[in-house]
Amino acid sequence: MVLKIKKKDSLEEKFLYKSSKAVVTPQEIELANEFDQQLNKTIKKIERVLLKEKVLTRTNKKKDPLRAWFIIGEYINKFLEQNNLEVTDEPIFWDSLYGRSDLITKTVPKSRISYTRNDFNIAAILARRYSFEEAKRIGSWAVWREILSYKTFMKDGDGRMLDWVVHYLMQHAMTRDEARQFLKAVSARFKRIEISILNRRELQEKLNNFVLKEFKI
Repeated sequence: MVLKIKKKDSLEEKFLYKSSKAVVTPQEIELANEFDQQLNKTIKKIERVLLKEKVLTRTNKKKDPLRAWFIIGEYINKFLEQNNLEVTDEPIFWDSLYGRSDLITKTVPKSRISYTRNDFNIAAILARRYSFEEAKRIGSWAVWREILSYKTFMKDGDGRMLDWVVHYLMQHAMTRDEARQFLKAVSARFKRIEISILNRRELQEKLNNFVLKEFKI
């Protein structure tokens, strides 16, 4: 599909119509405008909810970043359930969410953010896969950003490796620095392993053996 994108490198407010396809038709532009209007309505609704829940101030300060981003993720997921988005256009979509709300994100990145480091994408994955109670057991929003920014954990289609890492951290209390060291080590070890050929038991055995050997846990 075609997405309406605000141009970020101009003093004037200009828009572009972007798609993974080469040719954009007038009909697709019309659909893009409708999609964009619905998305803006969703963003405004998110702002109202965050202010009502008192996890966000009108000066852009998130009093509880984890709760704020979890709520953002929930509403973005609901929006995507109601509006079709082609997989090939997902990078454009996540990039376009920056700059729609001065309350949620005060500044607009000058260049495209990596898909795995996009806060909106991270929030959506978090809210889609885990409950808020589970999210709190891990720790802060900063720790979740660390976890979900690793491509190694996200390359498994059904999320087996991600779930293992998350549940491991739930069972073993770590500081942010300890969690960062743990995540880095696991990611580095499994970065070049084709885990899709492993069944769940085999993958868990490899993960458990690595942690036992490296961290003596």
